[in-house]
Amino acid sequence: MLASGVVAGIAAAIAFGGEWRRLATFSLRFWPLLLIAFSIRLVASLSSAAPLSAYLVALVGIAAVAALNWRLPGASLIAIGTAMNVLVVALNSGMPYDAATVSAVGAPMPTDSLHALMVPGTRLPFLGDIVPVGVVRSVFSVGDFLIALGGFLIPFMWLQSPVEGELMRHEVRSPNFAFFWLAQVISRFGDPITLVALTYVTYRQTHSALFTAMAVVIATIPNAVFGFFGGAVADAVGHRRAMLWCDIIRAALIATIPVLLGLDAPLALVFVVVLLAGVCGAVFGPARIAIIPALLAPDRLAAGNSLVAASDRAVEVGGALAGGVLVATAGDNAFFVDAATFAISALLLVRVVIAEASHRMTWLGLLADARDGLVFLRRSATLWSNTLFSLAGQVSNPVINGLTPAFLVGRFAAGDVQIGAVEYGAAEAAIAFGAVVASVTLPAYLSRVRKGRLLIIGFASTGAVIVLIGLAPSFPVALALFALLGVTNIVYYVPTLTILQEGTPQDMRARVFGARIAITNLSWLPIIVVSGTLADAVGPAPLIVAAGAVTLATAVLAARFVPAVSEVA
Repeated sequence: MLASGVVAGIAAAIAFGGEWRRLATFSLRFWPLLLIAFSIRLVASLSSAAPLSAYLVALVGIAAVAALNWRLPGASLIAIGTAMNVLVVALNSGMPYDAATVSAVGAPMPTDSLHALMVPGTRLPFLGDIVPVGVVRSVFSVGDFLIALGGFLIPFMWLQSPVEGELMRHEVRSPNFAFFWLAQVISRFGDPITLVALTYVTYRQTHSALFTAMAVVIATIPNAVFGFFGGAVADAVGHRRAMLWCDIIRAALIATIPVLLGLDAPLALVFVVVLLAGVCGAVFGPARIAIIPALLAPDRLAAGNSLVAASDRAVEVGGALAGGVLVATAGDNAFFVDAATFAISALLLVRVVIAEASHRMTWLGLLADARDGLVFLRRSATLWSNTLFSLAGQVSNPVINGLTPAFLVGRFAAGDVQIGAVEYGAAEAAIAFGAVVASVTLPAYLSRVRKGRLLIIGFASTGAVIVLIGLAPSFPVALALFALLGVTNIVYYVPTLTILQEGTPQDMRARVFGARIAITNLSWLPIIVVSGTLADAVGPAPLIVAAGAVTLATAVLAARFVPAVSEVA
């Protein structure tokens, strides 16, 4: 994992304008010890009769060199990851591996002395080889992934030029944008892990569709309530500074969740912690978009925005899958991995160089900015008609978002929460995958159709797909429909975004978008609560079908009777 991480880091650094010749200037303290450790590890891997002590000596050596070079970005992650592996190996006389997981990915069963079969008495099983990676038919530990990430960061950051002028170069292929881009990718990776892990914990403790839906609400409330003010806060504090502190606070908050669960703290307290982390997310989101013009020249904004948008979708796929796998294998400890993503993002944001000022925040100022955005939205006939139509058309979104976990557990997982968590992660990943495919393939075709007509097509097809999901006879069929749902979401999302951008002055876009997002999320909250309550009585499937039918009917009626929506050019 270390070698693959280093290779990936070199490739990514060069892609972002790093200079490969800087490898010649790289220096590592105590490198002979690392060479000895790697040699022992290589010799041991070539012999099935090598004793466990040889592996331990090699691992301790690698951890020691990494720790002694802690000032190198990424070295501390290698030290921590290797130490985690050493700990679990020492406690269990071998690296525990889950036979079912190894078999599921088609990997051969380990026969060396380094590995030991995981049994009920295994200590710290969540640190063992439990994370399957089907692409390479292997199973890895959480420590392995920290080692790989550390190996990635060392060359990625070293190959970037340390010269101030180079850092401030306003290009996509520049150190400054590279650090920002990687930071926000890693931070965003943690968001779906939080959602999947929280719904798992909630359903495990309550077995209630209502409380599970409430867990989804917890992730929605900050954007709904604080969304009006998040952008204003980021403007006042400074965009990079806001992102940095939001990630630091989120890392600390999320890391406390497994501790609270271990102490049998009330679930309400966990909800409060996630809610506070969500408030930070409501500030981080607009800040990461607002900082891009400061990092790139005007003629490079489109390329930078496209890269950020594409990585958003890819991260949704990876984060959702990782969330499902982590919950199924590591349980509550998935939150520790989640916290680590925010901490690593903060470390990268420290390296972003940007001149930013801050000014004093007042509640009156925040309220005034929020009011201006809402007033403009309300006074624009086109934007307001679009807003009302979208609110009615998206009534199915909070229903399917809130009820999908309970729907999957009850319909396809036979009540098994862990299987349901994996299926939920796969469903979220399927939606993101469909959206990625649509984002790449559809724009050329969408530009040929009127935006109003696209809105109608997008909402009508979304409603129809949601109805079919509620009627799906098997999980593979449902998974394919979830992927199709990602496609249909893009069909209505692109024209909606374009209409808002074209109808709003540049100096008001953040406030108008903030008002629109807040209105949408506020309208979702009662729908989620009501649908969760009804689902405990009648089951999730009928409500999902009904919600999809409402969306489909809204699109049909708008096409026939609301030209302000359907006739937008």
